[in-house]
Amino acid sequence: MAEARQHILITGASAGIGEALARILAPDARISALARRTDRLSSLSSEHEHITGYQADVASFDSAKQAVSRAVAESGPVDMLILNAGIYQPVSAEEFDAEIYRKHMDINYMGVVNGLAAIIPRMLAAGGGQIVIISSVAGWRGLPKAAAYAPTKAALIALAESLYFDLTPKNIKIQIMCPGFVDTEATAVNDFDMPDLLTAETAADHIISGMKSDVFSYDFPKSFTRKLKFLKFLPDRLYFALVKKQTGAKS
Repeated sequence: MAEARQHILITGASAGIGEALARILAPDARISALARRTDRLSSLSSEHEHITGYQADVASFDSAKQAVSRAVAESGPVDMLILNAGIYQPVSAEEFDAEIYRKHMDINYMGVVNGLAAIIPRMLAAGGGQIVIISSVAGWRGLPKAAAYAPTKAALIALAESLYFDLTPKNIKIQIMCPGFVDTEATAVNDFDMPDLLTAETAADHIISGMKSDVFSYDFPKSFTRKLKFLKFLPDRLYFALVKKQTGAKS
């Protein structure tokens, strides 16, 4: 008898890392792809028989909950949740717009919280599962143009660390993934050098490797993250100087 396909639900699945994950995982799993852009979801679903698209705005708990309910009704309990939905908009202090910061928090942080709220009760009832949260190395220390984005990713790291204590004893594996720079629609607007830039497909491969491992926190590419980990512990003045030199950011 063939082994039952794992049901994997991915948010932010219509582009970038989320889309790449859906495509790579689809041959061996049932993929529920959540995103706002229905045209891209339709295209993705039409190309892969094991991918089903669901329109959802993760910033709304009701929208996320309804999409999850539909996915469960059609494909069964969710075995793995990949919380990938997010936005990035470069900002500067010269044009400080609180609404941009609020939007980042609504999607990047509360979008994850809403997904967790929709899935965790189901996983607890089922007796286990796996949750993968996509954060970023930008959550480690501040980076140029990332004042709206980086705090949301730092919050996700703290969220996952805190939930680890509650979920692990309940047989729910929770992990945090911290990619470096990835070539997506979002990062295409950056006007500074992005060291060790990865394609979305390569980033997805790294994430899948992390998902299969026993580690809680998984970062990549190592050629970049090793340097950034070292920088984390430098005195502030030296950290700022080195990051500006590496990225070409202006003072």
